[in-house]
Order: sequence, then C-alpha cells, then structure tokens
Amino acid sequence: MGRHHARAIARLAPLARVVAVADSSSVAGAALLELCPSAGYFTSLDELLASTRVDVVHVCTTPQTHEPLAAAAIEAGCHVYVEKPFTTSAAAAERLLSLAAARGVLVCVGHQLLFEPAARALLTMVPALGRVVHVESYFSFKTVRRSPDGRTPLRADQQLVDILPHSVSLLLRVLEAASPHPEEGAELSQVELGPEGTVHALVRRGTVTGNLIVTLEGRPVESYVRVVGTNGTLHADFVRGTVQRLIGPGTSAIDKMLAPFRLASQLATGTARALGARALNRQRSYPGLGEIFGSLYDAIRTHGPSPTPASAIIETVRVCEVIADRLTRPATVAGQIARSTDAPCILVTGGTGFVGRAAVQALVGRGARVRVLARRTPAAWERVAGVEYAACDVADGVPAHLLRDAEVIVHCAAATAGGWAEHERNSIRATENVLRAAATAGVRDVLHVSSLAVLAAGRRGDSLDEQSPLETARDRCGPYVWGKLESELRASRLATELGLELKIVRPGAVVDYESFEPPGRLGKRVGNVFVAVGPRRSRLGVVELDFAARVIAWFALRFPTAPPTLNLLAPSLPTRAELVRRLRRSNPDLTVIWIPRVVLVPLSWLALALQKLLRRGRPAVDVARVFAPQSYRTTAVASIAPSVAALFTEPSLAETVLPRASERELAAGV
Repeated sequence: MGRHHARAIARLAPLARVVAVADSSSVAGAALLELCPSAGYFTSLDELLASTRVDVVHVCTTPQTHEPLAAAAIEAGCHVYVEKPFTTSAAAAERLLSLAAARGVLVCVGHQLLFEPAARALLTMVPALGRVVHVESYFSFKTVRRSPDGRTPLRADQQLVDILPHSVSLLLRVLEAASPHPEEGAELSQVELGPEGTVHALVRRGTVTGNLIVTLEGRPVESYVRVVGTNGTLHADFVRGTVQRLIGPGTSAIDKMLAPFRLASQLATGTARALGARALNRQRSYPGLGEIFGSLYDAIRTHGPSPTPASAIIETVRVCEVIADRLTRPATVAGQIARSTDAPCILVTGGTGFVGRAAVQALVGRGARVRVLARRTPAAWERVAGVEYAACDVADGVPAHLLRDAEVIVHCAAATAGGWAEHERNSIRATENVLRAAATAGVRDVLHVSSLAVLAAGRRGDSLDEQSPLETARDRCGPYVWGKLESELRASRLATELGLELKIVRPGAVVDYESFEPPGRLGKRVGNVFVAVGPRRSRLGVVELDFAARVIAWFALRFPTAPPTLNLLAPSLPTRAELVRRLRRSNPDLTVIWIPRVVLVPLSWLALALQKLLRRGRPAVDVARVFAPQSYRTTAVASIAPSVAALFTEPSLAETVLPRASERELAAGV
C-alpha cells in the first residue's frame, strides 16, 4: 500500500513530495526508494521524526500499529493520513482524534472510494431521487491466498475486516446525504454472518435504512452502491468507475421498455470513458487515492477541515468494530463427537489447504484425533470441528511439543506459488524439517504428499506407473515441479538415514466436481471463452477431491498395510471431452474453442523462441510438452479403491478403535 501512496503523491507534484520513508524491512524500504529516490530511509518512525522535517505522515502499516504510530506523528506536530482500518476500536479512534484536535493538526483516513468520480457523481444526484427508501452497499472480494513474496497473508476473516471500511464508509456517507436529518447518528441495528465469509448488516440513520453486504464468496468481484428513491434509482459501479441512473418515476409502459436500453447505453459509454481515462493517465495507484491526498494537502495549506470528518471516522470504526468482533470471535460448535483417547492422533501439515483440509475432514469423519499445523490458523468458518489447530511455519522448524501423541504425520504443506526461492524454502526445507522433527519426537510413520508432475514424461504410447522414473532435468521443471521433486527425493533419503517409515502419495490434478475448476492441462479460461487444448479423446491424469482425501486418510489409518508409493489418480480417468462437458454444465454461457495438437506444436516453437529471446537465463516452457497426451496405468489405485470405500462404510474409529499394534501384527501376518 505504501507503494501505491508513493505513486499517487508523485502525480500531485509540485503540491507535495515524499521526503522520507520509514520501514523496519530494508527490502520494503528499497522498493519504496525506487519510486522516490531522493527520499531518506529510516528503520523507524521515531528515527525519521528526529532527523527530518515533515508536514504529513502517511501510516501504511498493519491496523494494530496505527494508533501508536499516528499518535507519535501527531505529538511531533505532523498531520496524519492513516490507512483503513483507521484503528481497531472506536475508543482508540476517539483518543487519536482528541489528541489531533488538541495539537491543532488534521487527521485523514483512507476512505478513498468516497473521492472516486463515481462516488462524487452519485452524491451530487441523490437529491434528485426524492425521498430515499433503500440504500445498498455491496462488495464482493477474492481473498489473497498466497503472497508473491512468500509472506503469509492474513487469514480470510481478517482480510474481510481489512476491506470492510470501504463499504461501511460509503454506506454511511450515502445515508447522510439521503437522510432528512443528517445530524442524527448512525445505528447498526442487525448483523448476520453467512457460513463462509459473508456479512449482512442493517444500518439506520433517522428514517433511512441501508443494507451492507460484504462477501468473500459472491462472484463476480463487484463493488457498488445502489440508491432507490421515490423518483428514481442510482447505481455507482466502483469496479468500472461508472454511474447508471434512472431519474423519474419510471411507472409508465414506455419507461419500463426503455429502461434496459438507457442503462445499457450508460454502462457501455461510461465504462469506455472511465477505462480510457485510466489508460491515458497511466494511473497505477488506486482510483481516488490521489484525489483524497490532494484534498488533505489543500486543507492543510488553507487551514480548512479534514476531507474525512472526525464524526464519520468514528462512526465507520464503530460499525466495523462490531462486525469484526462477530467475524473473529472463536467458533463454538455444539454437539461435537467426543474423540476416544485410544483413537490414533494424526498430525497434518498444510491441513488448511485445498487437499489438506479435505483430508482432515475425511480423518475426522473416521473418528481420528487430528492436529493441523499451518502457517496461520484458519478463520472460524474454515475450521473443521474437533480439530486442534496450531500456527507453525514448518519451513522455520517444528517445535517438539506439537508432535506429542502423534502416530502418523501426513505432510501436505508445500509452496503453491512463487519462484525458486519460495519453493526451496516452503517445499524442500519444510519437508526436511518435518522429517527431522518426526525422528526427534519418535514418530516413525510419515506420509509425504508429492505430485504426479515429478514423473518424467514417457515416450509416446508409454504408460506411467509407480515404477516410472522421476524427472531429472531441472530445465524442464518450473519452480513448483522442482520443489515437489526435490522434496520427494530428500524425503526418501532422509527417511533412510533417520530410520523412518516413509510412504509417498502423488496426486494428479485434483478437481472438485462440486465446484469445478478445470485443471491446467485441459486448457485456459479467458473471460467467457475456454480454450481447450489437445485431443478430445485423450485421458487426463486427474483425481476427484473427495476420493483423494479418502485415500490419504486411508493411508494414515492403515499405514502398515498401505503400499510404499501410489500415483493418486481416479481409477477410471476421464477424457478431455468429458471434463469440458462438466465445465459447460456449471458454466452454460461458456464458449469452448478447441486447439488441436497439429496447431499447438508450431505455436509452441514460436513461444519457445520468444521466451529464449525475452527471458534469457530462465527456463523456457514447452507448451506442446505441457499439453501432450500422457497415458497412466491406474492398476495400483484401482486395487486399493475397494479397501478405501470399505473404511468409509464401516463403524468409525470413534465407535470402534483398532489399536495400532494390532494393525502391525496383522501386517506381519501374526
């Protein structure tokens, strides 16, 4: 966010300029100095304030640090701009604003959506609507699940709290403009939470009630405010930067017929203008950011009021505080099944990921005691009832106490994005740490979840199976495959050195038919078009999520009798055409274009040449190789499928516990 601020301030020259940067991270500081090379760099705000004269301090740190940093700047006589959320509590907001009033400095908060052209246009047109009867502020948001620099992102509920002030501040400002008595305070009258990150709230100001909806689930991503009055409707779209309006009663037949065409015309022309303006201005910072900064700096120069009044700041924080408390409050799950102390304790690393979480659910369903290690504990709605969660970055090591009572370790944790360094740390080093910790804690059985991609591609007509060789050429691997390959190799080597019993499962592309996303080897979605690549009748190496989770759980609960290695695929592999049909069933408006291999090969040659020319020193991706048909033998997975199915139909371990020693005796033929 600090980089966005630097870019927006640069556009305001000569009104203001960045003279100093404070960041405890030298890497982050260096990135900012690239944008403002004449600025000084300091490792703390105290050091900066003691060394440099500044008029305004922009606080772009995490919310819990906002109050002390802003207070330090105010005490030094500086005006402050604080990113949203302003503070974590209304009491903290009141303390800061009282301090600023006493010192005679201005405080502004990052409610930049109010300064976007769409918001300003909507607010000027609200009086034309007559008496306002409905206001809705809607924001659908996609969570950041992985950070490109390898840092652990905020968990889902905290990300929702972080964006919440945008919708709340918009709703409160529109309610103020719509209310016949704007001096009346806002009242949060009701809050309802959906099961997986959706907030519904009713906010009332006088006689006007607004509906707040913020969701991590709703698609597509949207941000809008809708205002309905006795004389028309306004719709401000903040994704496209447009306002659609239907002013007038709209009750006649001709009004009803023309309304869709009026809206379509406004949306098309407004979107073209807004996107064109952004392109011509080469705007890389958020819309509205430069405008709110400029308003603050003008107010400072003219001794005017802050662009964001103190009352509006406190009201926004107060509403957000109540919702945040509900969102982040620990979940209480009634009627949990008591786990038998004789049930095996399974430790799962990466148990909050796509495959890991499903495996945890399968284990819990069989009555196992499960402990999950993850880089961050999940949001309340993402937790599996009865599971013990512990925050642990296994790439930094695994404390011995987290392995207490564990009988089997299921190692799912791995990097899923980033470059070579991220995969070396979060896949390879993490695997080494888990195995060493297992040996130290006396946990003998380890299941390592690898990837089918580590197998070397067979010659045309050859089928890959569990005895097929692993890839050896790093230049044919991207960072992800290399990380998985090295993790498996080092796990095998370490298990032998440390005397561990290691078993390896290599899932193919995991697909969830309940919420189907096509695997990468099937093709690529571009807008509302899906480009499918390869022969329609060729079969893809995929596995359904629920089956994959059950197989992993079966390995953990039947460890002694499980095979040493398994290529985890569907026992009967689907064709590309079958997968495309599944995709179209869930996306009926999707247009599918097939690219046959005869066309793909020359395109791949061209792509290879361009990559070698433009990305010297980096491995080139052979697109034709990526999409080449590959045959797999599924004999091994088909042979264990009946046993997996039987495990999930017999009484659970919570009811009937088979001691691990008996398993080992059975495996030995005793």
